[in-house]
Amino acid sequence: MAAVLQLPTAARRRIYQTLVSQPGRHWTVRTLTEALAAHATVKETAVRDTVNFLLSLNVVALVPYQRAMTVSLTGPGERALIVALRRARSQTGA
Repeated sequence: MAAVLQLPTAARRRIYQTLVSQPGRHWTVRTLTEALAAHATVKETAVRDTVNFLLSLNVVALVPYQRAMTVSLTGPGERALIVALRRARSQTGA
């Protein structure tokens, strides 16, 4: 799983950082987009695409009984995102 996440774009890095910063939180595309608006402009389409990508990898899981698509970070998903963020930092020298 971590191999697929190795080289995230700047927008995906911001999304990953937001998810990892609040691992127990339930997110919709809207709430995640709003959380990102305070720090950087990440378009809602990028958030939606990333959430769907992370769902396909089981990094996030659907929260049952929600009207809007709601996801939360899985334990293995959290670890994979942390590794991906560390690799991205080491590759960019940040």
